[in-house]
Amino acid sequence: MSQTILQNLHRQKQAFFLLSHLLDEEFQHLSKSDPQAVASVEFSIQELLRQIAVERQELKSALNRLDPALPGIRDLPLILDESIRDQTQDILREIDRQEQTCARKAAQNAATTRGLMDQNQALLEYLTNELQPKNGHTYSQRGRWLHPGDTGALLRGRL
Repeated sequence: MSQTILQNLHRQKQAFFLLSHLLDEEFQHLSKSDPQAVASVEFSIQELLRQIAVERQELKSALNRLDPALPGIRDLPLILDESIRDQTQDILREIDRQEQTCARKAAQNAATTRGLMDQNQALLEYLTNELQPKNGHTYSQRGRWLHPGDTGALLRGRL
């Protein structure tokens, strides 16, 4: 049972290492404004996160079978054999460090995405304002002449 838990933790550690690299790749594509590449990397990130969640659920069920009273994964080394206790603590520390690194990179990517979205929205609004006619002497959507002063007017002139 201890070996199964150790293998699960090792897979999680490797998954977070891969996630870190995928987030770096996503940031590079965001910097280059390549939406197709960003989308493909994002799909990979989402699938990897799904797999990490499955690994965590499997670890949780294995821990419940081992000791249902165990409050959390941080207390896992206390119930394992002394031969693998240090190794388990090292892997848990590494997972925690990688998880925090991934969270920072994800926040950076989200901020970059929001910045690009705001920039694109401002450009779109500017272009829309430039394309819209400045006066009301235009045709409507139905092809009728729209003039703001279509009411009667007094003509003055000489005969």
